[in-house]
Amino acid sequence: MTNAVAEPPKAPVQEGPVQDASVQEAPAPRERVFDVAPEEDLLYSISADGKRKFMHPIVHEGRFWKIRRSIAYGLFVLFFALPLIRVGGVPAVFLDLETRRFHIFGGTFHPTDNLLLAAFGLGAIVTVFFVGSTFGRGWCGYACPQTVYLEFLFRPIEAFLEGGPLRQRKLNASPWNGRKLAIKAAKWSIWTVVAVLMAATFVAYFVGWGPLVRGLATEPAAFTGALAVTAGLTVLILFDFGWFRDQMCTIACPYGRLQNVMADQDTILVAYDVKRGDPKVKVKDRVAGVPAGDCIACRSCVNACPTGTDIRRGLQPECIGTAQCIDACEEIMIGQGKPIGLIRYTSEREQNGGVRRIWRPRNLAYLVLLTVAWGALAVLVLTRGDALVEIVRGGREPYRLLPGGQVANQQRVRFTNQLPETQTFTIEVLSPKGTSLVVGDSPVVVEPAALVTVNAVTTVPQSVFDDGQIPVRYLVKSDKGFRKEVDFLLLGPYDDSGPDSESH
Repeated sequence: MTNAVAEPPKAPVQEGPVQDASVQEAPAPRERVFDVAPEEDLLYSISADGKRKFMHPIVHEGRFWKIRRSIAYGLFVLFFALPLIRVGGVPAVFLDLETRRFHIFGGTFHPTDNLLLAAFGLGAIVTVFFVGSTFGRGWCGYACPQTVYLEFLFRPIEAFLEGGPLRQRKLNASPWNGRKLAIKAAKWSIWTVVAVLMAATFVAYFVGWGPLVRGLATEPAAFTGALAVTAGLTVLILFDFGWFRDQMCTIACPYGRLQNVMADQDTILVAYDVKRGDPKVKVKDRVAGVPAGDCIACRSCVNACPTGTDIRRGLQPECIGTAQCIDACEEIMIGQGKPIGLIRYTSEREQNGGVRRIWRPRNLAYLVLLTVAWGALAVLVLTRGDALVEIVRGGREPYRLLPGGQVANQQRVRFTNQLPETQTFTIEVLSPKGTSLVVGDSPVVVEPAALVTVNAVTTVPQSVFDDGQIPVRYLVKSDKGFRKEVDFLLLGPYDDSGPDSESH
């Protein structure tokens, strides 16, 4: 995908006799075509002299803005409610790093759930590619926390206290006085309260609201880590949404550049209809018989964009797909009695006169992989057993030869209880014959959603080994009806002629 950039205006051609080349004239002043948009090689948030330009987008409450607002409010509720809603006696989402247990909507997951983690990781990666290839910057405009919280929480608070964009600019440019100080102090105070609440909620995902509140009330010294994280996040949130703002999208965030790589000619994007809109002529400058497009050069699209992008200049990475320019342009077109769609959701192929293809080989492949990944995750979660048993090697040596001609292997047996009630486990050897098992703690009692590791030693006759190994099968049972056979490969000597030393 290429970025269309306006050609710099050319100096007018001088008519009349050609002057002597030795006579130097002062260059004509460069015409400023775009008052808010930058020079061709600059970001919209940076002026030609390198200074920061703060964006104050004008909100047009059109159909896309209302959709985004509904999604934003839903995401607000989801973010703040998940640590509060309890499912199975624990928060709906509780990432307990201390015990390495993740409670998600009633299910408890452990670091040993490798297949689940792999399926989730694959699903997340493929989803990013599918969304980027199909919907372009749809994630940025409708669901990204940066856009959601800035446009529907922090900026509305600012507008409530300071007024619309014009009043905000006047207030910022005015000298400091009592009124300006009071307004700015009130704004930053409310922002700080919101930021603290957001940061504390984030910490609650890892600590839990109950322990966090009780701990801070009774033992604040024991929660210095949580306090430090909350304070640090509060500062970062205030910096981001209070000052950095649109530059997070245009400078810091890599997704916009990555999305340009994932996009193709059929990717959905926000674009200006050049054939219909150009030449751009203001209403007061329109003359009968002089060609003029539907664009009246009102700049409403530019003034509505949170990143200051002039969508009329073509496809640009600074566009984050909020569709605020569409809402603004539709309002103007309706006021002019013209059809909407001068700025609309389209594709590069459609812009060039073709027909947009919703389904094409690449995003169909993404969709297949996405379905497989998330489907596999769903199957793995729904078919999880009541427990998870793993046997791994233990000790510093692969095996030990005993004086009686026996070979001993040290092991560690992990029991993960995936039920909301306590289970008691036992383990025994099924094969081969002559094998004995000694477990450090038997029976093994495991609390609900807990993991317990015990040491074990399996001993077999040296004569049964074939090329230094022998498979052993164990039977694990619990008092809650869990039953599973587990295979494990024991290591030993390559022949039965006897060892040169007691251990290997």
